[in-house]
Amino acid sequence: MAIETWDSPYIVIWLCLGVLVTVLTFGTRGYSDKLNGLGAIGYSMVIGALAILDGAALGQTMYDKTEKVWGSLGTMLGLSGPLIVSGLILIVFYRNRVVKHPDEVTVKGENLEINESYLLGGITSFMTYGLLAAGIGSINIVMDIVEDKEGAIYGLAGLVPLVVAIWLIAKYSKWMFKYIIWVLRRKGLLQVVNDKEEDPK
Repeated sequence: MAIETWDSPYIVIWLCLGVLVTVLTFGTRGYSDKLNGLGAIGYSMVIGALAILDGAALGQTMYDKTEKVWGSLGTMLGLSGPLIVSGLILIVFYRNRVVKHPDEVTVKGENLEINESYLLGGITSFMTYGLLAAGIGSINIVMDIVEDKEGAIYGLAGLVPLVVAIWLIAKYSKWMFKYIIWVLRRKGLLQVVNDKEEDPK
């Protein structure tokens, strides 16, 4: 099927449902500890491929020859949206997993020790690529709006979304673990190791 014929919202809906089913399967298996590295890679590749197709389909659906910016907006939302939403869904599964296994997150002194998790890897990759796609897509939207207008201000304005995306990428992991620690502390499950108690002296 040629991409030019992907101008039906039903295709977008089916692609989004495909992402949802895949990420829910990913999260459920990760929560139940039935996920291996190969499976995590497979689910991630399927979600990534569906997100790319969704970006192309939504961009084509919203495209208007007189207003190219709508096509750029659709592509950006269709690509970054499923990735970011997938990351947020996996955060919920990861939260439930650490509540079930609170020893996976331990506060030791001023350090936070975290056991490796395929769920955590999925969250990191989906949120990173989703935010980057949103930033780069926003640059294209800005460029479509200003078109051939010249000036350094317009050039710098186009970089702002990417800078914001990179800043969010640097911050979201810290915010996520603050949330996880808050959940564990509220439930009385937070594992805190006192270095002084471990010191035999």
